[in-house]
Amino acid sequence: MSLDHLLAGLERDATAQADGVLAAARAEAARITAAADERSRVRQTAALGARETELRAQSEAVLSGARLAGRAAVLERRHGLLERVVQAARAEFMAAVATPEYRAALAQHVNEALYALGEETAATIVCPLSLHDAVRDIVAQRKHVTVQADPDAVPGIRVRSADAVIEVDNTLDGRLARLRPRLELELLARLDHP
Repeated sequence: MSLDHLLAGLERDATAQADGVLAAARAEAARITAAADERSRVRQTAALGARETELRAQSEAVLSGARLAGRAAVLERRHGLLERVVQAARAEFMAAVATPEYRAALAQHVNEALYALGEETAATIVCPLSLHDAVRDIVAQRKHVTVQADPDAVPGIRVRSADAVIEVDNTLDGRLARLRPRLELELLARLDHP
């Protein structure tokens, strides 16, 4: 074998070895790159998932706050509407006690209030000046009952035991106050289901 052949063989072997080392290095580089890409993708997916969860929570909080604010505004408007209705009703009370319908029911109101106190309990009925004569006529046969006209009294009657322990409020304001929770529920129901 000649030196040229030997050198050519060594060169071929060296080239083959270099190609093998280079191919192995390229394969290792590709494996490392793929692993790094996969780790990067996993970290990116996790970061995006965490950010998405955070943004969803923030948007839910904002939406919940907006819903609550909207409900509060609706309830405030409904309360304002009911308050206007109550004020309008109160404005009509003095005229209402002068109607024939109220006068026809007045004896029943007086008798119910006196019955609540006890038929024989000494009592005072307080009423506006406009009702004084009518109430006095209703209780004329009851000597234990006195009628007191009060120019500042609200429309209707209040019956108070002589010892001031019991008072029956049968004024229109009192009746409205007792009806108000039911009116609120009915108003809410009507506004929710037109």
